[in-house]
Amino acid sequence: MVHATSGVRSTDPLSLNLSTTNKNPSVDSFAQQLAQAIEGYLGNVHNGSHFEIDVQSGQDQSFTVNVKNLTAAPTANARPSVVASPATTPAAAPATPATVAPAPTALAAPAQSVDKSNMTPTDAYWAEQPAAVQALRTMPDDERFAAAQDLAKQGYTIDVPIMVWGWDPLVTMTLRQNEGYTWVPSAMQANIPIGPGVTNVWNLPSYDPKNPPPGSIKVSTDFAQGSNMQDPWIKTLSAT
Repeated sequence: MVHATSGVRSTDPLSLNLSTTNKNPSVDSFAQQLAQAIEGYLGNVHNGSHFEIDVQSGQDQSFTVNVKNLTAAPTANARPSVVASPATTPAAAPATPATVAPAPTALAAPAQSVDKSNMTPTDAYWAEQPAAVQALRTMPDDERFAAAQDLAKQGYTIDVPIMVWGWDPLVTMTLRQNEGYTWVPSAMQANIPIGPGVTNVWNLPSYDPKNPPPGSIKVSTDFAQGSNMQDPWIKTLSAT
C-alpha cells in the first residue's frame, strides 16, 4: 500500500499517487524521476487505470518500488460478483406418444332368456342362432346354399344338414350323440374321414371326440330343454 508523504500527485489520467519515505533531496529527486519513468511506461500500457507508486530507499541507497493498481480486479478473498446467466428453460422432453389403450371390445350382450315353453325344439334351436343365420330357415331352396356359403366365409358356424338341407335339429343331434359324436365340422371344414367307433383299416386320421377343431359344431340337445315337447319317437330311436 502506498503511503504518500511527498504530496506529489500525478496529473496523468493514470492518477498515480507517488510517495517516498526518504527525506534526502537528492534521493527524493531520483525517486521522482523514477516514478515519472514508471508513470510514463504504465501510461502507455494501462491507459485509463489508476496506480499508486511507493518508492522506498534503503540504507545502501537501493530503492524498492511498490506499484498498486487501484482499479485492479478484486482479490481472491473478495466475494465474486454473481453473473446472472440467462435463465435456461430446460428443453422439454420429447413428447412420448400417448399410448392409446385399445377401445374395450364391446362385449356381446348376453342372450336374453328365451321363453321356450311355447316353442318346439326346432323353434328353440333356430332362436339361438344369429339373425343372419336365422334367415336361412325361410330362404328359398335355390338361394339357401349360396347364402350359407357366404355366411361360412364370414365366420358364421353353419350346420349344413340342419341349416341347408332342412333336417330336424333335435333328431339330427340325437343321432349324432348316439353314434358317439361330440363335434361335427362346420361348413367349409374338412369332413370326418373315419367316424367314432369305426375300425380304421385305411390308416386315416381317427376321430378324436376330446379335441374338436376350432370353429366346429358342438353336438348337444341342450337347446331343446324347456321347449313344449319332446318327440316320443326320439326316445325310441335313441334306445335302438
